[in-house]
Amino acid sequence: MTRNIVIVGAGRVGRHVAEQLREERNAVTVIEQNQANCEQVASKVNRVIEGDGSDPEVFGQVDLSTVDVVAALTDNTEVNLAVCEMASDKNADVKTILRIARDGEQDNAHRHFVDSVVYPAAAGADVALDRITSV
Repeated sequence: MTRNIVIVGAGRVGRHVAEQLREERNAVTVIEQNQANCEQVASKVNRVIEGDGSDPEVFGQVDLSTVDVVAALTDNTEVNLAVCEMASDKNADVKTILRIARDGEQDNAHRHFVDSVVYPAAAGADVALDRITSV
């Protein structure tokens, strides 16, 4: 099943997620404010919007009525919270993914506009622990 996914942030995490989702034949739109990151991901996704994803005018360029998932994957938790809240306000049915940047921010998962939390540092530690303990 093809899903329509918006990713805000095309840094290391967002770019890899966007590329993998597109390879799985999903429709992927990326919102990114860094021009070089936009250029790097442009050929690998369906659409790139250059700008600050937490800016309502930039975010408003996406027709959220057709979107299944919004993943806020910048390295700034506050920006990601703003994106998730805007997405939820505009389409209550859209699923939101919040990337957090620091320990202790997992508590943001209780917010009504956040469906799931991603913490790359913890995920990396889990993978390392698994590899170490399986040797």
